Amino acid sequence: MKNSEREARLTDKKKKRSRAIYSPFISAGVIPLDRLKKLVDVMEAEGAKNVKLGGEIIFVWDRPDAPPGLPGKTGFESNQFKFGGVRSVKMCSAETFCERFQKPVLDLAFKIDKLYHNARLEMKVMIGVAGCQRSCSEPSTKDIGVRAHPQGYEILVGGSAGMNPQVGSSIGIVSTSDEVLEVIGAILDYLKRYGKKNARLGRVINKRGIEEFKQEVLKKTVRKL
Repeated sequence: MKNSEREARLTDKKKKRSRAIYSPFISAGVIPLDRLKKLVDVMEAEGAKNVKLGGEIIFVWDRPDAPPGLPGKTGFESNQFKFGGVRSVKMCSAETFCERFQKPVLDLAFKIDKLYHNARLEMKVMIGVAGCQRSCSEPSTKDIGVRAHPQGYEILVGGSAGMNPQVGSSIGIVSTSDEVLEVIGAILDYLKRYGKKNARLGRVINKRGIEEFKQEVLKKTVRKL
């Protein structure tokens, strides 16, 4: 490829990118609070509008107990790290700055968290949402995965990482984000009926069978791939 062609292609890519980004390298994902404050102050002064976190943000004290009343003081509900319950959605960068997404997914992720975050169950449930088939949020390694396609939202179930890694199975595509929420609710109801303490969704499906799971969970809104 000639230099002129390469430069033209790079120029086209820059034109398509409507959101500038800066991603500071934070070794091991750990930063002292004073450096984080400085970072936020500089980014605010430079006009940054949002921050995309790759995972939970966790503040640490050198004592056994955190100060009381932090959710009320900060305005943020606390994440729960005990085994049972629905964890916060793992979301890719779609719409925040990545423009490869096939369907809107950011508002969907917000709705999933609003409806289901910290819902009490006997087992941990991880949910991943990706705006395209690149799957940067790794939905196939989550108990419930949502992956956008041009024709709708693919639902993946039974994935996990950790000590017993497993790739999730696709159970179909729904057309709308409302149908995604309906299916997630049905999956959580299934876990309430058949789930066992400390048994992730993939183990439950492996024991009872994927076809039985589909019959219990899937609605008419879901069509097979």
